[in-house]
Amino acid sequence: MPSRSILKLNAASTLPFYAVILLWGFGSGLLTPVLPLYARSLGFSIEGWGLLVTVYAASTFIFEWMWGALSDRVDRRAFIAAGLLSGAGLIYLYTLEAFTPLLYALQFVRGATFIMVGPAVKALVSDLNHGGIGLSMGLYSSVRRLGSVIGPVVGTLIEETWSYQSALLVYAAVYLVGALLTVVIPRAQTHVGEGKSSGILEDAMALFRIRSILILFAVPVIVYMGNTVIGSYLPIYAQEIVGMSTVGVGALISVGNVAGLLTTPIFGWLSDRHGKASVVLACFLLSTAAMFGISLTASPLQLTVSLVLFTMCFSPLTPLLLAMLSDA
Repeated sequence: MPSRSILKLNAASTLPFYAVILLWGFGSGLLTPVLPLYARSLGFSIEGWGLLVTVYAASTFIFEWMWGALSDRVDRRAFIAAGLLSGAGLIYLYTLEAFTPLLYALQFVRGATFIMVGPAVKALVSDLNHGGIGLSMGLYSSVRRLGSVIGPVVGTLIEETWSYQSALLVYAAVYLVGALLTVVIPRAQTHVGEGKSSGILEDAMALFRIRSILILFAVPVIVYMGNTVIGSYLPIYAQEIVGMSTVGVGALISVGNVAGLLTTPIFGWLSDRHGKASVVLACFLLSTAAMFGISLTASPLQLTVSLVLFTMCFSPLTPLLLAMLSDA
């Protein structure tokens, strides 16, 4: 009986943390359809939007590993709060006409600072887990994806009712609330390691000397490229080529996220029985075929079916790769 009461206490104490994860997922989901369509409304060409995406991706690549390493040495809650605050503040600047010529610079800064949320959240999931790391990671993934299911529809509804700027302001407000909630997240003890303390670069070099881990780090590059292509260009493709409304685009992305939410546990179960590498390979091949199918769609129904098939196979890749990294 005492252990049951302790479990209830632990669950209650981590509730604010999962509320932050839900808000984080909601904001990301809201931004997925709204930001590319907003950029197009400002007059950015497809090439210009592609450059904005590239600038953001490059800055996340440069800074994410550094924030992850630093979060091992400092209170992770500070990184989550700082990342959410930077996301809120910079997106607010996106709504101001005076900052439109500076969007490329803002994209770089937003990528460099907002990316600190991800590594800190994932590490804190591990630090605060009380029912097993598998359960904690599964709960994290489900809560974040739940937010990403709600966000696209809410964001596009706000845009059609008021404006793109209004949707972006809601995004900023949600992340301000998330940053405030980090104050009540339980503090977890971080461990750099026993004995002699090593530097961040030394830790990174030691990690990359492990061949299996080096290969595993190369694979997510392909996953990230696929995710960037779909997330960045699908809203524009759906609206300008297929002819969907703004709310229709939001609903399309939400339906895709629901498909990923439902199938990720199934592929996890299959990986336990048939091997993670085999399931990852199958997911890659099936999602590649589905992506090719997306490029051939000519109606909202065809696009919806193709996207559902894509997310069913693509969404499990990240948790499966994280599990393979843990095994390595």
